[in-house]
Amino acid sequence: MRALPLLFGLAACQEPFSVNRRELGPFRIAAVGVVDGVASAALWSGLGLYHDERPSLTWTLDGAPLGEGFDVAVPAEGGQLGLTVTAPDGGVYVAEVTARAAPIAPPSVTRAAVDLSGSVDLAARRDVLAESVSGSVAEGEATRLSLTGVGVEELTWRWMSAGGLGSLLELDPGVADVLAEELEFEDGVLLNRSPTGPGLYPQLVLGLDGLGGNLWVWADAAIGVTTPLLRHEGRLIPADAEAPPGLVAGTVALSDDLVGLTLIDVAPATEDDIAGTFLSCAPSPGEPFRLQWLAEGRCLREDLDGERVVLEVF
Repeated sequence: MRALPLLFGLAACQEPFSVNRRELGPFRIAAVGVVDGVASAALWSGLGLYHDERPSLTWTLDGAPLGEGFDVAVPAEGGQLGLTVTAPDGGVYVAEVTARAAPIAPPSVTRAAVDLSGSVDLAARRDVLAESVSGSVAEGEATRLSLTGVGVEELTWRWMSAGGLGSLLELDPGVADVLAEELEFEDGVLLNRSPTGPGLYPQLVLGLDGLGGNLWVWADAAIGVTTPLLRHEGRLIPADAEAPPGLVAGTVALSDDLVGLTLIDVAPATEDDIAGTFLSCAPSPGEPFRLQWLAEGRCLREDLDGERVVLEVF
């Protein structure tokens, strides 16, 4: 069974999508594209923004073998890029896209607190006051996530909630509200609102130009979180201390939530931290750690457990 063009992988010989496409539930190829000349994919493990067993990736170009794994270069002339993923449980997933670099750089993610306790109607949400935040909003508020950058308005954006946790309501292209609530609708009428509690509510945002130029951003909303959060690309990382922008060092401790880890003993990275950091799963020695490596299967949690990592925070 072949993936839908540009977007999603389907498990071979299974019914398409046992959950809403806007919810990342079971294992899925959530996005495929070419990033910096390399074949890339957002692989959702079905567990959280981490993998505990490494998936197997096999790439083709116009039907011919291209390579395996996470560092497969795509020729500049492009073609039809195919991906077959074998999940840890043996399930086989396939996807195909036109091999074309994304037309814009990955956008940044900004956050704002909005009070949606009165109404979640589109008109009401457009009129509500949005107050900029760097991390978590207060419990009872919603987080407004916005993609910013040159060319953002030129792409079509599709939002997916990790684990289907909470509720996601799109507002404008590249803007969506995340609520720590389950919203029950019938024929467009809101019937019930059930709180889901404080925590991190991760989203995957896929940008499409309609010609194969795909890009994606993992973006976290934090609601009612009182512990320090480090901003890293579009993500928020639970930590035991705040840290200034720049390279930061921290020791990885695993956690039983969608994020899958926290950082402890956080401090600005020293020269010794930078020189001494080596992860076997990193693309190259000494490269600062990126959370997307964990989210998409390049690194496993066991590769990181107890390791001192260096990463960039904003």
